Amino acid sequence: MDLAWPLRTVGRFDQFGYHGTSNFVDHGLSYPNPVQDYACGSRSYNLPNGYNHAGTDYYLWPFPWSMMDAGQVQIVAAAAGVILAKDDGNFDRDCALGGTTNPNDVYVMQDDGLVAIYFHMRKGSVTSLPIGTRVAAGDYLGLVGSSGSSTGPHLHFELRDAAGAVVDPRNGQCNAAPDRWIVFQPYEDPHIDTLSTHSAEPEFVGCGVDAGGTAVAETPHYENEFKPGDALWVFVAYRDQRNGETTQFSIMRPDGSVFAQWDFDLVSQGNPKPFYSGTGADWKFTLPADAPLGVWTITALFQGQTYTRSFSVDWGWLPWRTRLRPRPPRPPPH
Repeated sequence: MDLAWPLRTVGRFDQFGYHGTSNFVDHGLSYPNPVQDYACGSRSYNLPNGYNHAGTDYYLWPFPWSMMDAGQVQIVAAAAGVILAKDDGNFDRDCALGGTTNPNDVYVMQDDGLVAIYFHMRKGSVTSLPIGTRVAAGDYLGLVGSSGSSTGPHLHFELRDAAGAVVDPRNGQCNAAPDRWIVFQPYEDPHIDTLSTHSAEPEFVGCGVDAGGTAVAETPHYENEFKPGDALWVFVAYRDQRNGETTQFSIMRPDGSVFAQWDFDLVSQGNPKPFYSGTGADWKFTLPADAPLGVWTITALFQGQTYTRSFSVDWGWLPWRTRLRPRPPRPPPH
């Protein structure tokens, strides 16, 4: 096992996760045959041109375009080696497979003899280190983007041996090769990435450019300070969520009493599939006019793990700019 995690967050990041894993290496026969990932599942794809997906895709979640624009997630070397090749300057807001643009990328010849390929970086973010420079595990290579044949901001991580053959770093029933990750990555990793509060329902976009070619991104409407009578939106984002995995939610007043409680199961959404690598849901509440001032708490219990998020209720700024009580500084925009 020699591969470290190839992503890291930048600056202040107060959520519980930032990614989902969409596609693994396809070990199946070429299109139109079914795909077959390392665990003999179908979390991969192939294309009519004969391409079988050759890497692992880690995508930003749940606000990929705004996360990309903010440069929140860096791509770092998974193992020590020497920079073999790199490319930058290519368009980085592609939204479809089979495009004609090239990716921004870095190739590293690892000390174990394998070539690691890091695809789809953000334009202008690729490391300035020259080809031939040695890097250590964890060294910066670029920012997550959506350049090349890409449907959204993600890192495509790929390994090739000296003969150019694909090496899948995950061991499973349909891949007898050893697992190469230092920290084991399960096939399904049910987890809450984001539990957050908002002043309005988060706004999503399907692509990072509109029909006119202008860059666009999600508008999360993050907020953690409210007044009595305000609308409160609670948003949750999951990775690897499956029907039947129930989340128990509660909102607690400052004195510990219950303001709201509810359960959520993906099955309630009537989706066509029982499993998704990334999901999200939100709920709207109206704080009463006599809502007690202070720190409120949201708790989510999912798959044996408890996630907690706090928000404050107060009257904000008075006309003569005297505050009722000190408030913590606002977090920087996401």
